[in-house]
Amino acid sequence: MQALQELQQKKLLAERNDVIDQLLKEYNDRDTEAVAEKMSQIEEILADSGYDLDRLLFGGSVAKHTYVDGLSDIDSLVYMGENGGRSPAQVLSDFASFLRAGLPADQVESVTTGTMAVTVTYRDGTLVQLLPATEQGTHTVLPSPDGQGWRAVRPHKFTEKLTKVNQNNSHQVVPAIKLAKGLINSLPESQRLSGYHVEALAVDAFKSYGQARDRASVLHHLLSHASQAVLRPTADITGQTVHIDQHLGQANSGKRQQISRSLQRIANELKNAATAEDYRAVFE
Repeated sequence: MQALQELQQKKLLAERNDVIDQLLKEYNDRDTEAVAEKMSQIEEILADSGYDLDRLLFGGSVAKHTYVDGLSDIDSLVYMGENGGRSPAQVLSDFASFLRAGLPADQVESVTTGTMAVTVTYRDGTLVQLLPATEQGTHTVLPSPDGQGWRAVRPHKFTEKLTKVNQNNSHQVVPAIKLAKGLINSLPESQRLSGYHVEALAVDAFKSYGQARDRASVLHHLLSHASQAVLRPTADITGQTVHIDQHLGQANSGKRQQISRSLQRIANELKNAATAEDYRAVFE
């Protein structure tokens, strides 16, 4: 009887991993040519803006390979030779004006400015966030979170850390992040964690992981760990902010407890799925 149960468990695990492989194919089905065309248009317009534009570099989830089609924004750093003493608000306002005038009106729904970035929302649902940046030694200078000035940060430090953790765990952490983002996107908007927050929780979850490394097991560990780790503030190692999730309040705040329960519920639903169909249904 025990041998039969073990055989059934192995079969179910294999079926779950088959479901995950198919989901990842769907998540990875990104129209790279269309994105490249959008970025080329933006770069050409900003190059004629009068700023000393150096280059436009993918940041965010695209650079870290945790992009999920339909779920992730495309973040890009717009490197300038210098900002000419202008404030972030001035630079963002200038960028937005040039983009509104230069981008095809039939493709773009809106161009808006925040405290740190200009966001271009396309009619096909693509969001491109553009952060002005300059280089200062080993640091990148970006608008501060409050938009009042410029701050020197190290955005590549986190990318390097995530890459190392992924390599140390048989390259299964990045796929788990993509899957977790898909699941978290099904939650009410007030409970959705940012992509960067999910990635930071994953780095914490797998810094000393020594358990099974099939994709289903890795995903379950990430969600279970995140359900507890989200109860306390997550530090931002890039220096951009003190905590990535400061908007969720202090440790064990009501918002954190609500998100914790939702993440644990998803983890339990995956764990208790009796068939491959039930397992896939959790993602849908």
